[in-house]
Amino acid sequence: MNDNWFIDTNILIYAYDKEAGSKHQIAKEIITQCWEQRIGVISVQVLCEFFVRVTRVSSIIIDVEEAESIVHNLIMNWRVIYPDSILVMEAIQGWRKHQFSFWDAFIWASAKKARTQRLYSEDFQHKQIVEGVQFVNPFIAGNEGIICG
Repeated sequence: MNDNWFIDTNILIYAYDKEAGSKHQIAKEIITQCWEQRIGVISVQVLCEFFVRVTRVSSIIIDVEEAESIVHNLIMNWRVIYPDSILVMEAIQGWRKHQFSFWDAFIWASAKKARTQRLYSEDFQHKQIVEGVQFVNPFIAGNEGIICG
């Protein structure tokens, strides 16, 4: 395992959603640390979900050009996990064995493939460790130490 942090879609979205209140500030701190320490890991699934959700016509968070630029910068500077048949099978096993939704299992399998110790998300049970991947929900009170190190 390594000290890189896998970032789920919701954390990335909150980092750019200025209307998200305290979640915006916390997510922005996490993303900033990932950039400064060069520890950010993301998957193709997260990149796609991010782009679609922040540019959705009914609730635009950022314009298309900015979203495209962010995705491009993430691809060029962060470690990106690409899907393959082994990852699909690992996600299916996560879905079966751990009762994750399939898409959450795919995120977990991507973090596991990247050999990251932490997966930042609000979609999993906080502090739970599943096959070496710890889920961190930074929006739960008292998590300041988890964010910083």
